[in-house]
Amino acid sequence: MDPFAPLGRFMDDQQRVCNYSPGDTPDNDCGAEGTWHVMWNVAAEVSFACDPHMDRARSRYVFVDSHQTGPDCGMPGALWDLDGQRCVYPNEPSAAAAMAELPASVQGTP
Repeated sequence: MDPFAPLGRFMDDQQRVCNYSPGDTPDNDCGAEGTWHVMWNVAAEVSFACDPHMDRARSRYVFVDSHQTGPDCGMPGALWDLDGQRCVYPNEPSAAAAMAELPASVQGTP
């Protein structure tokens, strides 16, 4: 059994809403405010989750990292800062340090 969450269709992250969707159909999308930003696997596939669906994910799956949704999350060009537990832009001083520590396969992926 794969410990990582099964991922569904690609969903627009710019809206920053919960991407939980039982049956992976638009009619079943949660759509609540995405209060958590989750990196699901080492391929850097990410999405947003509301508090109840983040609790569900924590109880059932393994994922690489998560942090509370911040102003840079889901924005084009933002990078995941594993140490700072947030998303940052490459021109921020902490972003350069975070990039140096990410695996090459994740570098440059929001």
